[in-house]
Amino acid sequence: MLSKNINKKFNGISIDSRNLEQDDIFIATKGDRYHGNEFVDQKLLDKASFIISDQMLEIDSDKIHIVSNSKIFIKDLAVEFRKFLNAKFIGITGTNGKTSTKELLVRFLETQYNVSYSRGNYNSTISLPLSILEFDTDSDYCVLEIGASKRGEIKTLCDIASPSYGLITNISEAHLSGFNDFKDLINTKMDLYRHIVERDGMYFLNKDDENIKIDKNLSVDMVSFSYDSDFSDDLDYCADMLDIDKSVITINSCLFKVPYKTEAFARNFLASYSIADFIGINKKNIQKVLDSFTLPEGRGDILDIGGVKIINDTYNANLDSMIKGISQLSAMKKNNIKIAVIIADMLELSDSSVEIHKKLGTYINSLDFIDGVYGIGDLMEDTVAAIDNKDIQKKYYINKDLFVSDFKKDVDNYDVVYLKGSRGMSLDTVIKDLF
Repeated sequence: MLSKNINKKFNGISIDSRNLEQDDIFIATKGDRYHGNEFVDQKLLDKASFIISDQMLEIDSDKIHIVSNSKIFIKDLAVEFRKFLNAKFIGITGTNGKTSTKELLVRFLETQYNVSYSRGNYNSTISLPLSILEFDTDSDYCVLEIGASKRGEIKTLCDIASPSYGLITNISEAHLSGFNDFKDLINTKMDLYRHIVERDGMYFLNKDDENIKIDKNLSVDMVSFSYDSDFSDDLDYCADMLDIDKSVITINSCLFKVPYKTEAFARNFLASYSIADFIGINKKNIQKVLDSFTLPEGRGDILDIGGVKIINDTYNANLDSMIKGISQLSAMKKNNIKIAVIIADMLELSDSSVEIHKKLGTYINSLDFIDGVYGIGDLMEDTVAAIDNKDIQKKYYINKDLFVSDFKKDVDNYDVVYLKGSRGMSLDTVIKDLF
């Protein structure tokens, strides 16, 4: 912490000099390419309330305060601020659907409560503490997305946020590069469950995911949910999506009209609904939110451009989300509808990368509703090579530029174009280049 007390008003906290507002605290941290010190000049110094850094600056000012480690300072500051917040904290983690589930839940809770929440995908060891430092002290509920890129990070973030409600959306093979293996990733995700047990909190269990392994020797209050009717005798929330093609989902005999006809949205809705209904959110308020809800960009939002339906699912990708995303296209295969799938590399899969990309190709090869597959990136070569279905036109490109140039000639052959790839592949730029 600081070596001396500072008695000075400030507006907010920023680690990005470009986003600094008047009278904000600027905390200079070390990034992948630069240290924040490099952006401190007289103009920033005049604007900032004061500056925190773990390295000496060339500018001399009583506004500058040196700490041993800026990132640890942010974490410690968030821990101290957390003690002043009387709100119930809800932690959400998982491989897929964290952000969409969080956004739905926040909108539901806001109909009846004062709610603070982490913005976008602010779920890391730096961004999550910064989110907490922005929270309103008068909040009734604080909703946090919790991410992990390596073992132990979920526990670290739980120690900072101390959630009393917890939900793991699902666990699948993704972002494995920071873990020893898939079991290591599962164990890290389950740290949220273990934290809820230690807090005597409430855990919300997705019974549809076999990778979410609950330790029955640990006692904790639990709410369970599933789309599998076989569990109906042992569920708090039993749902079905038999009429999802009509935009209808039923949960415990209550019918809801939903804005998206996809399995992914249905599962995110059930997860968020289980918490909202447990807390006591009125079902009419939930339906009102659904009537106006739109997915964050790149998470399955649909664009109609020049008579072509574009499904933008480019935010991120792993094998499980690829399969679920592509499978939803079967509901669109009517009459002479032609469907193209544009897929880019799934990154951060460590030694499992080749095997997982081949698995994706084998899955696509078995489908009868896909007319064209376009693979982009080094790793997608294995996916495309695994497809030998004569009814599926397949093409492979080493980079996006080659793809865009070629696909401009093919795009008019399709009525539906689905795009998905890891965030690092920036597949969203393809939409702008093409349309």
